[in-house]
Amino acid sequence: MYSAENYFWGWVSYSFGVLCLLFCVWYMVSGFRSPALRQSILLVAIVFFMTPVTAYYDDFHLAPAFFVSLYEGLLLESGFQRGLAPILAMVLITLTFYGSARFLWGKMKRPPPVRVRPAFSSDKRRRSNM
Repeated sequence: MYSAENYFWGWVSYSFGVLCLLFCVWYMVSGFRSPALRQSILLVAIVFFMTPVTAYYDDFHLAPAFFVSLYEGLLLESGFQRGLAPILAMVLITLTFYGSARFLWGKMKRPPPVRVRPAFSSDKRRRSNM
């Protein structure tokens, strides 16, 4: 078992590594035309790498769910379930919030429709101003 300080410095170094990987993912998807697709891929990558789960069953320290799932799936008989379930749940929640925020932002950003009149219309108000 490790101390809380060991877990903290492990998370610091892991976060720096994930930041480097996210920069690479951003560079790979920067050529995509759709901003929604680019942002969704980046959000899924962030959630995939940064979702925490308890390191051991009887320990309260957190570890990356990706590595816990990989470790338990390959070396133990419990399978990938303990780390994969929180990742899938967080991906679903994140994409739901992102979709609703993008929808609401689009509604707020769009100006209200304006009625355009022709230059030589038969409107009395327009003729009185000439």
